[in-house]
Amino acid sequence: MKTIALERRLLSVYKEAVRKNNWLVSDHLLSAIEACAPPGAELSEAVAEAYRILAAKITAPGRAPMTGSDT
Repeated sequence: MKTIALERRLLSVYKEAVRKNNWLVSDHLLSAIEACAPPGAELSEAVAEAYRILAAKITAPGRAPMTGSDT
């Protein structure tokens, strides 16, 4: 299944939110990425990539505590 342009844009912003430990925003973006998937689809490429990004971030040594934002 191909990733649509909107999913790619959302994923790009999601990556930035995760990088900045802005978990409140990244959570909303993940929901938006998931909502782009067609009804009945098991797992889109964008959703899988978002989960990989999150898993890598939370398992990284010295990770920042999970908070609503980094401000």
